[in-house]
Amino acid sequence: MTFFEQELRKIVGPVCSNAKYIGRAAFVPLGGDNVAKFEFMTQGVADHYTALRAQAVSKTKGALDTTAIRFGDVFSEKKRSPYAWTDNGNTEWYCFTPTRSDYAALTEAVSNYVELFSQQTQRMEVGSMSLTM
Repeated sequence: MTFFEQELRKIVGPVCSNAKYIGRAAFVPLGGDNVAKFEFMTQGVADHYTALRAQAVSKTKGALDTTAIRFGDVFSEKKRSPYAWTDNGNTEWYCFTPTRSDYAALTEAVSNYVELFSQQTQRMEVGSMSLTM
């Protein structure tokens, strides 16, 4: 298991037991033909992963929404911008180890994102059903 999958399981797994981990991404079914995708992302420096990209995707319409959850915004350590990095093929946290509360903060952000689009899907489905009745 790679660093990315291990970390995504810690972040996404607690709230999305039905997540599928493929490559460096976690995919969460949202209902209908929608899925959420979570992956580590860089922001200007190669191999420095400073955020988690959250993306809602429709299997038929493509990307619905994309946002970045920056580690520096949610982690408790504010002395420097926390990030994971890849050096000589090895990926690890750089000069920082996330705490339980850091993982909990990321998990909460993931939960909020999934909930936002899950509710929207449910409302749209309910609205469609009421139109057909």
